[in-house]
Amino acid sequence: MMEEKVTLFNCPHCGKSIALAIVSYISKPMTPGVTDQAKLFVQVKNALSKWSNDLDVAEKDGTITVAPKGYLGKDVWQEINDVLKPFSSEWISAKKESRWIIKSQR
Repeated sequence: MMEEKVTLFNCPHCGKSIALAIVSYISKPMTPGVTDQAKLFVQVKNALSKWSNDLDVAEKDGTITVAPKGYLGKDVWQEINDVLKPFSSEWISAKKESRWIIKSQR
């Protein structure tokens, strides 16, 4: 079985935050009832842990929504956007309802 973990680190040259997916192989059996969507949700939450106080992350009907709790500022928004790119996220600009969405990768 394969386990993937997204880790954040800063580029030593430019200082930009980079998300790195680390895949490891484990021999323990998969937890019954855990769906790919649930695993994706956990991966997204882990990748965004740095900003857990600034974001609401929710999953409903196969879509993960990441919504800012308030104004993030350009630099923080860009960092979060870069972290979410590997998850094929899409930014929805809608004033106070703006958010990133990640659709199920079925």
